[in-house]
This record gives sequence, C-alpha cells and structure tokens, in this order.
Amino acid sequence: MRFLELCKRNLKETYRDPLSLGFLLGFPLVFMLLFGLAFSGETTPTYSLGVLDQDQSEISQAFVDEALATAFEITPYDNSSQALEDLKAGDLRAYITIPQGFGEQVYQNWQGESENIALDITYDESDLIVKEQVISMIDAVTRSFARIEVPVTLNTSPIHIESEITYIDFIAPGIIIFGLLILIPTSARMMVRDKEKGVLARLLTTPTRPWEFISSYSLCLFAVGIVQIIIFIVIAYLMGMDIVGNAGLVFLVFALTALCSIGIGMIIASLSKSENQADPLSWLIAMPVAMLSGCWFSIEMMPPWLQSIAHAFPFSHSIEASRGILSRGTGFEAVASDFLFLVIWTVIVFAAGILLFRRKMTI
Repeated sequence: MRFLELCKRNLKETYRDPLSLGFLLGFPLVFMLLFGLAFSGETTPTYSLGVLDQDQSEISQAFVDEALATAFEITPYDNSSQALEDLKAGDLRAYITIPQGFGEQVYQNWQGESENIALDITYDESDLIVKEQVISMIDAVTRSFARIEVPVTLNTSPIHIESEITYIDFIAPGIIIFGLLILIPTSARMMVRDKEKGVLARLLTTPTRPWEFISSYSLCLFAVGIVQIIIFIVIAYLMGMDIVGNAGLVFLVFALTALCSIGIGMIIASLSKSENQADPLSWLIAMPVAMLSGCWFSIEMMPPWLQSIAHAFPFSHSIEASRGILSRGTGFEAVASDFLFLVIWTVIVFAAGILLFRRKMTI
C-alpha cells in the first residue's frame, strides 16, 4: 500500500534528523523537569528581609538568628531610612521593625502568660505573589518562636508608590519579555530559510563580509522588535498597567532584550543545517529560559541553585529591571547592574554570531 510506503519514508526522515526527533521527545521532558525542580519537594522560597531591632535584647537577637534566619536572607539595619531606600531599590522584599519590649512579651508567653506580640512590617507590594508569602512566613515563624497559636499582630504598610499595584502590573513585563523571546525562533528561521533556498550561497560569491550579513538580518528584526515593544506596552497600558517610572528607560531595557534574542537566534541559525533543526532548537531554548526567568511567576519561588541558573541569562535581569521601573519607579542607578548585564550579553552573542557565520563561510 502506498500510504504505508509514505509512512515509512516519513519515519525515516524523522529518525534521520536526530535534532528534530530529540525535540519531539525531549521538549516535554525538559518542561516536566523544570517545573518539577521549581515547585516540587519541600523547597521553601528564600526572600531577602531587612531587620531593624529596636529591642536589642537576647531574645530579640535569638529571634533574628534562630527563627527569621531559617526562612529569610537577613540584612540588619540601624535605621529605617536606609532599609526603606533598599526596599524601594528592590534589594529587599520587606523589612520588619522589632519594637522595644518584644523580648519581654515573648518571655511572658514562654512562661504561659498570654501576651500580645506586635511587629511592624514594611513590604514591597509590586510582587503580589511574594507579598502574601512573606507576610504569611513572618507570622508563622514568629508564632513558632513565641510558642503561641493565636495570630501575631502584624502592622503592615506597603512602600509608597504612585498607584495601586494590580496583577497586570506584575505580569505585563514578563509577558512582554516572553514576546521578545519569540524573536529567537523568528531570527533563526529567517536565516536558515535563506540558507536552504541558496540565497546565502549566492551572496558568498560577493565581497559582502560576515558582519554585514549579520547586520542586515539584525536591523530588519530589530525594527520588528521595536514595533513589538510599542504594541505590547500600548496594549498593557490599555489593560490597566501603570507606568510609574521612566518610559524611555524601560523601553531601552526591552530594546536590549530584543537584541539579545536576535543574537541568540543568529547563533542557532549558524549551527543548524535546516529549518527543521533550527525551529525546534530555538523553542527548546526560548521556552525553558522564559520559565526560568520569571515571565509568569517570581523566580524567588524556585530553589536558590535554580535562581542562580536563571540569573546567568539576561532575561531575568530584563524582567527585574522592567518591573522595578514600571511598578516602583526606580531610576537608572537601581537597574545599572541589570542594564550592564544586558549590554554584555548583547555584545557576546553578536560577536559569537559573526564568528560562527564567518566559519561557515570558509567551510
């Protein structure tokens, strides 16, 4: 039967292309592993917490060292102004003030006398998911330390921002970054398609240099990326996203992200022999990186070692910087390290793309 012969032919083409076959079989496995590592087990998210100890007693110090330090990354402060500055810059998720008399209140509870315990918490409300978890964790840790079952009085106050944080304010930067990550398969597909059609082979007979090939594709795709950014921001704004900080600065962060995506796509295209290889390889990189970078949730919910992997890529820095600018109104000095990281990644991926393409030209 002819359909069986055609089936055999298609199967042969499939297993003769190990990269495509590996994508079909390995892509679900990669996602299962990533989600499993990020959310399974007994891993507790680690958040940065500032502590201002006004009690300065042995019990309050034990509370910090033996209770809070088991659940948070602790940074001590001598005054609230510095803690508030670091909170607005995004270096902390919250800071608590241990009032005078805290040690005596805890001691009375240890002796079986019911005594109300109060703590002041100032938190970053720009991350809606983290906010609830931080407050809940502080409450649980305090009740465990004081050996009481009743809730602790937590006087909470969010950092001052110009507008109320909504879910769209939190999720929009991640969705925009994910949209720009789609430039990875787009750029790889465009370049490989020209390679398969023989366009690049004909161009190799001309005096055109490798950087000129890369620049021509990059300029075209960068223009597409700019249009994407404008559309994404406008739609997010119409859906309720507030732009608290400098719109030009966040646009620059998104533009660098687009360039990084294009550069990665160019590298994939240089390493791929066909469009059937380039497309799955691009998505095999883009989708896990999107998840690890925190496009849909805070990466602080993942284990610390997985966070370290996420921070090795530029896209988690893009999301952190854009969320800080859009939601908290942070300036360039607060996102300078993230910005520099994006610049370095952009230079590296484009340099690698040119080198790989020159190597292909000489083969």
